[in-house]
Amino acid sequence: RDPEMSRGLGDVYKRQASIMIHEKFSTPELSNSLEDYIEAVRNIELEKGCATVGEIAEALNVKKPSASLAMKQLKERGLVEYTQYSPIVLTREGRYYADRVISCHTMVKEFLITVLKMEEKRADEVACCIEHIMTLEEISRFQLLTDRCRERGE
Repeated sequence: RDPEMSRGLGDVYKRQASIMIHEKFSTPELSNSLEDYIEAVRNIELEKGCATVGEIAEALNVKKPSASLAMKQLKERGLVEYTQYSPIVLTREGRYYADRVISCHTMVKEFLITVLKMEEKRADEVACCIEHIMTLEEISRFQLLTDRCRERGE
């Protein structure tokens, strides 16, 4: 994950997540691993327009066959457009799901840095674990607390 990119898009993701909390959208349940893959695809897509299996594998520090298998699984769920040896792009549902995961990650990371005073690198690692188990409503509470701490200058 690119901390600079997450920081730059934080406000966008905060707004999106607060909207998503109240919006009903049919999204398939994904494993933590597939959520990491879809997040990586989105980050690469935002940076370059589309992703390749090699870029995804590099971003997640996995082998290309693992990334390829994950793309097949995401394609089966309708979240990516993927054909072997072709660029990978998210579908509308895939972008929604990825943005939701990234929003959660961003809000949890901000909470850990602002409220718990964690170092950015460690906060990023911890947020990556927490983002998979919390609901958007729970994460929005993190955001409220983070915002209150900022307002008070804590």
